[in-house]
Amino acid sequence: MECHCNDHLPGDWHSHEDCDCHKSPNTTYSFVVTKVIDDFPGTGAVFISKTFMENLELSDGDAVEILGPQGCIVQAKSHPNSWIDTRMVSFDRDTMDRTGFQMFSQVRLRKAVCVDAESVTLQAPVGIDLTKQQIRSMLDKVDGVVLAGSEFITLETNRGETIRFRIFKTEPNEICKVSPGTRIGLVDENGQEYVSSKETYFNDVGGLHEAVSKVREVVQLPLKHPEIFYRLGIDPPRGVLLYGPSGTGKTLIARAVAAETGCWFKSVVGSEIMAKHYGESEAKLRAAFEDAYKHAPAIIFIDEIDVLAPRRDTSEGEVERRVTAQLLALMDGLEDRGEVMVLAATNLPNNLDPALRRPGRFDREIIIGVPDVAGRREIIEIHTRNMPLGPVNLDDFAERIHGFVGADIKSLCQEAAYEALRRFLPGLEDTEQQLSEDFLEELMVESCDFESALKNMRPSSGRRFEVNLSGAGWDYIAGFSREVEFLKETILWPLRNGAFLEKLGVNRPSGLLLTGPSGVGKTLMARSIAKESGFNVIEIRGPELLSKYMGESERNIRELFRQTRELAPTVLIVDSVDSFATSGWSDSKVIDRIVNQLVLEMNSIKCEKPILVVATAVRADDVAPALRATGRFSRELQLHLPANNDRELIFQMYLSRDRISYSDDYSVLARESENLSCGDIEEICRMTILNAAKVEMEEKDCALEKLRLTENEALRAIDQWKLMRSL
Repeated sequence: MECHCNDHLPGDWHSHEDCDCHKSPNTTYSFVVTKVIDDFPGTGAVFISKTFMENLELSDGDAVEILGPQGCIVQAKSHPNSWIDTRMVSFDRDTMDRTGFQMFSQVRLRKAVCVDAESVTLQAPVGIDLTKQQIRSMLDKVDGVVLAGSEFITLETNRGETIRFRIFKTEPNEICKVSPGTRIGLVDENGQEYVSSKETYFNDVGGLHEAVSKVREVVQLPLKHPEIFYRLGIDPPRGVLLYGPSGTGKTLIARAVAAETGCWFKSVVGSEIMAKHYGESEAKLRAAFEDAYKHAPAIIFIDEIDVLAPRRDTSEGEVERRVTAQLLALMDGLEDRGEVMVLAATNLPNNLDPALRRPGRFDREIIIGVPDVAGRREIIEIHTRNMPLGPVNLDDFAERIHGFVGADIKSLCQEAAYEALRRFLPGLEDTEQQLSEDFLEELMVESCDFESALKNMRPSSGRRFEVNLSGAGWDYIAGFSREVEFLKETILWPLRNGAFLEKLGVNRPSGLLLTGPSGVGKTLMARSIAKESGFNVIEIRGPELLSKYMGESERNIRELFRQTRELAPTVLIVDSVDSFATSGWSDSKVIDRIVNQLVLEMNSIKCEKPILVVATAVRADDVAPALRATGRFSRELQLHLPANNDRELIFQMYLSRDRISYSDDYSVLARESENLSCGDIEEICRMTILNAAKVEMEEKDCALEKLRLTENEALRAIDQWKLMRSL
């Protein structure tokens, strides 16, 4: 019996029993295969004319079933040639090989039902190194590709290269297609989880354990296990703001979140959104959120958000106000954002519009601070784990690089590697021959390479308050044994055991005032406390905070303490605090306002990490009583001129060095230097060394290997010093 349906080519006769058109609700049409399209990546596609795309009720990317013994389901695409005959179709090379069709073969097609894949696990070929986000962008190019009937999928990189992946597993385990919400998994040739050297994971983030723990709790947990929040009847966090000094690892944490969660990730830079045409900036921002909605669960990372959404009350440009309003509407509009997390980073949180920093938008604010000694040690270990190291004391370098953030430490390790390269083979860039394996095996990074690299490095955080602690520490303090013991017991021990004291309900010290005559060693003592504590250090002199403009001095103090809290744990050294905190009346009341601002900052210095403010002054009476109250500079230590025994120790420290020897009695020098300060004795020792070195070099006319000092030379320097002071 002849079939009378209208979906066959002219002259094609077959019986009703051979036709299954009546068995499917979708219309079946017959076509002739013509032309093979070789440059199409993916698992399979059929290219149909626009007319029959409408007849088959297909949209670009829908699933199409190929009927026949070698039938399969492929992706429908509009034919690239508009002049193609409506009854002609083209296949890609993979589909031709799989189905066994030849040119001008007859093929029957109809629309197929295909579910979206929840997850796809691909097996990475040997020798490639791609991140999940790179593969995600490659899959976006073949959005809608059907994962059925083929073991492989061919993807194209941004550079136009094609890579063939094996389809390891799909969920559900049936005919499905790639959708924007499909999660991507990668395994290696052994079926183990694939780890790319370009990918950043949480174990690559050092020195930020507390911040990483909070990020995982508020970002990773809602995206991986949203059912927990549904069970508790609460909404998961939708926005997280990371703030802190530049280079501490805010962007690095965002990249680690993207790698750990495996979600669709889009990075938005504030400066890239801004455009000169009216409404273009808002359109770019809306497009970024719309992409995230399609690919949910997804993460939008906005770097330098202070550029994108500054305060509307102080912003001068109309574009910035409109973009800020658009971002507020997108983050808290009438429509539910679904499983879209907004992650933002800035080093200027106070420049953000306050409306963004409320629950419902940025629910959590996490500070990414400067690492302490243990954190710096961990970061150094991360950046040197693939480096051939010699006998390098990483603990010593971690203690010496105060104020270094993660970016500084990475740069330090890279520069040390370059120093090793210059040491092993100078002029390597001009060498054309292939380097041997033996040479590469001998290439080691030694401690001297780190020393050379450290000479040219400066910490990016606190660069304005840079301080050199190379000549500070208990080893550089002679005498003052009682004072040093007092500082160890009453200052350093409570700071290091603050967590234990908090359980007992005891606050750790927050302020220390060092007083004494000029040159007695107040600044050295303050720097030694900072170095022995292992905290980050900020040092500033009192007059540097003063300004002739109204309110500038108070703003300088606020900025100083803001940066102190960001660098916590921190020791803040305010040298010569009596220069602007002098008690008494002033015509303009400037001093009173500065003191009040300093009092307010000291009262609000509470922080999760310890902060100690060490101030120096000549006399305690010159400091305002409000600053010496309990909870501020309540602990005071007065340094006196060194006693006779202390002066002996100071002379011994300066006159007994590796290449300097003094064999006479120090007690004579101590008696002759009565009533002199530590600074005076240091200058006398310097004069003694210079005078003796000059005489020796004039007599021998050559460089000295070792300098021997006598008592007469030291006494002569003391007499010169007294003579200069009496003039």
